[in-house]
Amino acid sequence: MPLRGKALLNILVFCSVLGLNLNLSGQDGSSTGKCGFQNLIIHSPAGTSGNPTALNDKGSVVGLLNIGIGTANVRTIGFLQQSSGEFTSFNFPGAHDTFARDINKNGLIVGSWDTQPGQIVSEQHAFKVQNGVFKEVTIPGFPGSAALAEGVNDLGDIVGQFNDHGSNVGFLLHNGKLTIISFPGAKQGTLPLSINNSGVVVGTYMLFPDDIPHGFIWKNGNFTNLTTPAGFIATPNKISNGGDIVGSFVDANLIEHGFSLDKGRFTSIDFPGSIDTRILAVNSFDNVVGLASVKSGSGFSNIDFKGFCSSVF
Repeated sequence: MPLRGKALLNILVFCSVLGLNLNLSGQDGSSTGKCGFQNLIIHSPAGTSGNPTALNDKGSVVGLLNIGIGTANVRTIGFLQQSSGEFTSFNFPGAHDTFARDINKNGLIVGSWDTQPGQIVSEQHAFKVQNGVFKEVTIPGFPGSAALAEGVNDLGDIVGQFNDHGSNVGFLLHNGKLTIISFPGAKQGTLPLSINNSGVVVGTYMLFPDDIPHGFIWKNGNFTNLTTPAGFIATPNKISNGGDIVGSFVDANLIEHGFSLDKGRFTSIDFPGSIDTRILAVNSFDNVVGLASVKSGSGFSNIDFKGFCSSVF
């Protein structure tokens, strides 16, 4: 539901792509990470379930709190769990759903919200909240445009996606100034997911309808594709201030693995005994949070976990 707006003169559209994909087979190669793991217990109230989305340097976790599991009235709101285990849920004022996506070391949380159940991404709005004070994140020059805030660094820079006259493009907000991030030829949109204090952005793009997300790294207008040493598409989720990237990829057997990328070294990270592993976030102390699927009786169950991966990075 885009609205026509006048772009600011300081909008910079960066569309250059580095000549080489970041295919790591020619660098340090890949390895299997041996992190220390423990189950991550989300202290969500009875009748709800929590899914982590981000982890900051103080050990605080934010994520999605699903309410009314097994009923027709499922809602999703945000939660913050401190390293002490203190749990708080929150909802953007007047919203039906609130999706918390990232948190910086200062406790600034960003995400998106909607007003009606089942609203699609192109009908959501971006927000930020700190110490209980909510503010809508709007795109300069595009008032009223649908937007998603996905990542925030310690400087308060925010990245995400907004709808520009029918096209979903990425954005970076730095000191109130807008930079558009749009992967060349990505007709189905560019979605920045995380930004570190050095201004390095990671995210995904889709070239055409029904395409799968492709990972990218961006800085100062230059894009780099992100693939595994074996050529599988790697989907990044977060980047730390040290430049460590985490995410997931699917192998030839359709098994999902977590990964880390540190100074050209690609490492596969799997939760012990898991069928699938997804690494969701990383902080500056080489701690990660993720989701694993493990066998449970005749079926499977999902486990939230925290990993201690100094041996990997």
